[in-house]
Amino acid sequence: MDQKKIADISSFFKTTNIFHEVPLPVLEEAAGHCRLSHHKRGTILYRKGDPASLMYFLQRGYIMEQVYYRESVDIIIKVKCPGDYFGETAVMTNTEYLNTALVTEDSSLVVMPKDVFLKLAWSNPSVCQVVIRELVERLTNSAQNMVNSMYLDAPGRLAFTILNLMPGAGQSRGAELRVTQSSLAASAGMARQTAAGILGEWRKAGWISTDRGRLSVLDIDCLLDVIMNSELRC
Repeated sequence: MDQKKIADISSFFKTTNIFHEVPLPVLEEAAGHCRLSHHKRGTILYRKGDPASLMYFLQRGYIMEQVYYRESVDIIIKVKCPGDYFGETAVMTNTEYLNTALVTEDSSLVVMPKDVFLKLAWSNPSVCQVVIRELVERLTNSAQNMVNSMYLDAPGRLAFTILNLMPGAGQSRGAELRVTQSSLAASAGMARQTAAGILGEWRKAGWISTDRGRLSVLDIDCLLDVIMNSELRC
């Protein structure tokens, strides 16, 4: 790989949360072992059960991590945005990938071999600290989802799922989520028709907008109120 590409990749790495504290010369060395990868929407980067040999870092586009229930219903685990990474759990535990990574918008990624990432992680404690913090956050969200499935009504579960999957936890107006209605419904634990009806009401109220697999939150406070009112009724 030429020096310009190495410099571009290492500069990108330096902007990411996971490598922000790693010295630039160390990132430049690692970048020399990486490659750029471009994928069209609909591409599956890996499937659950595939050997974990690569780490992925998203430069452009969107990736959805999902699992399949009985080979028909896909449940969203996380939507990855530019600057995010994925594949770390399987790589660091030397196991198979735990979910499926689907390209939901034309994307550009930096792909890093497993041994290169592990060398970075074990020699730079800040990398492990970021991974651990995000893993704890994911476990906390999973526990909250279990609670929601028992105590929130359908609108409450759907509102929580949308805000939880949004970039930055849905805290910015106009934040956009790339997801199908069927995937969103499955992740919220309801029928697609139920989710479609609720989304239709929110769309008419001006709380959200939707367009061909995209959903934007226009009024965060209203969705938060839905969750709060759902909790109060339980």
